[in-house]
Amino acid sequence: MLIAGIACNSSDQGPGGTPVSDNGSNGPPVTPVSRPPSVPADAEEVEEDTLLGEIERSANQPPNGIGTRALLTAACQDDVMVLWTDAESIHASLPCDRFWNDETVRAFSSQEVAIRLTVDSKRFQIFVETLAGGQAEFTVGGIWVE
Repeated sequence: MLIAGIACNSSDQGPGGTPVSDNGSNGPPVTPVSRPPSVPADAEEVEEDTLLGEIERSANQPPNGIGTRALLTAACQDDVMVLWTDAESIHASLPCDRFWNDETVRAFSSQEVAIRLTVDSKRFQIFVETLAGGQAEFTVGGIWVE
């Protein structure tokens, strides 16, 4: 009976009594970094979640890009990454050693992409997805779009 009680327990314990991780509201809120000098003055700070295109995927169907962009190229210099698309430029504070290498930049460049910018109390994040299925995610210190 004790085994059944543990297996059916609906507390914060997972299978076998292991703790379940809660990614909810634990931890201090994240504060964006100041605008780096290399970010253009007319680039707007992103203050809420933003979708720049979307890719719908269904079984046995080709992916469907909605409002996607062409990723022209990307670079990182002085701890600021920049994604240049045919619609906008996205600047973000990121240590350049956490950015793509040249081979990865070439692999993502000229691809049709959807970009999700996440801004909440826990993180600032950029998620890039290509129509072909490539994905990349960056946790950054702040995001600006021009």
